[in-house]
Amino acid sequence: MKIPKWSPGCSRLKTAKLAPSPGGWSLRRRLLLMVMGTSISLWLVSLGIVVGVAWFATSEVFDDALEEGARLVLQIGVQGGPAANADPSQRLGATEALKLRMYYQLVASDGRVLIRGEGTPETAFLPNAQHKEEATVWVDNKLWRVHARAGRDGVTAQVGQPMEERLELLEDMAESLIWPALGLLVLLGFLSWLLIRRLLRPLEDTALRISAKSLDDLTPVQAQNPPRELQSILAALNTLLARLGTALNSERRFTADAAHELRTPLAALRMRVQLIERELKLPNQHLQQLRADLDRCTALVESLLALARLEPQATPLSREAVDLNAVLDSLSLEGAQAMQIRVERSLAEPQIWASGSLLASALRNLLDNAVRYGREGGRVRIETSRLPQGGVRLAVRDDGLGVPSDQRDRLGERFFRVLGTGKTGNGLGLSIVARIAELHGASLHFEDGLDGRGLGVVLDFPSNL
Repeated sequence: MKIPKWSPGCSRLKTAKLAPSPGGWSLRRRLLLMVMGTSISLWLVSLGIVVGVAWFATSEVFDDALEEGARLVLQIGVQGGPAANADPSQRLGATEALKLRMYYQLVASDGRVLIRGEGTPETAFLPNAQHKEEATVWVDNKLWRVHARAGRDGVTAQVGQPMEERLELLEDMAESLIWPALGLLVLLGFLSWLLIRRLLRPLEDTALRISAKSLDDLTPVQAQNPPRELQSILAALNTLLARLGTALNSERRFTADAAHELRTPLAALRMRVQLIERELKLPNQHLQQLRADLDRCTALVESLLALARLEPQATPLSREAVDLNAVLDSLSLEGAQAMQIRVERSLAEPQIWASGSLLASALRNLLDNAVRYGREGGRVRIETSRLPQGGVRLAVRDDGLGVPSDQRDRLGERFFRVLGTGKTGNGLGLSIVARIAELHGASLHFEDGLDGRGLGVVLDFPSNL
């Protein structure tokens, strides 16, 4: 199982990769919907205004045409007499269509229709029309717009137009305008999306700069020409980062100073215990226990100092091809010799791309744990192999007491120790290893040890490419 980057015992901040919430909302989407909703609403309002103006203007034109038509009908009816009742379509060629149809009537004073055009109702539009009159009437189940003009002897010329013909004109106009208007709306939506995306790009760039910062990088977030609304957010964030940096630096300095200050008195105290033992010239159980306690305190201080040195690593590690055989040769194996533990090597990959000093520290802690919790006369094996995806796997396995599988998840937490082992320790060795693995971008997990016994600590180092 992969060890988390920060353990519960660590006072550092837990961080996680930022990801949009599934139930969250997008500012870009809301802006686009708001712009498009407002644009479509205004477009519909403007379309209504245009249709109203067009209807009013065309109605005036048609009314003027009806008025002129009534004047002509009145003159023709007076001059031409009954000839005016002839069907106008009969005077056209066989293949010619009627381009302008006039619905006219000559109506007597008593409401009788004397002369009417083709397709004109037999019933007078305005039976009681006098002088000059305009009206909208319902005749023969149709709505008509009519203009009447009075002539001699009470005869009136009445010219009408079906309202559906006027509506057909507006429908034709709407059909001609609908596709260009829809095309313009699509273009508006696309341009709005581009502009909103461009205007919100500083937010995305700032988010990328924040997400690109490492866990140890608390330097201020810089943005190029941020908008005024974003400047206040950046100022507040940088203020928070500065406070966190101050608090973490104070914690690191306290740990480092405390570890440095404790080493000297502990070393002096251990020396005094040894002098007392020499003066007594007899083995003393209490003094031996005191010396063991001092050694455990010294180891704890050294581990705390090692963690304090590892914490401020904010810059990339200086890596090189480290020879594992040389590193293992430089490590002291006095504990293994005292317990007659055989240390084996199976290095299929003798080199690892890593920091030499940190890798040596990790191996020292792993071997110390393997020997401490191993069995007398047992084995410890250091092995390496090539990973399928590139990189190197480093494992240290023993055949000792081992760790129950339900407790392996907590290995690597600071000060965590498996109870019932009867072994001394401070619970920081694997924490140091976990931190070194994190700095190298390596994964740390735990397996069974040798021959189905003990514990295997596995580090997967990434490729150096």
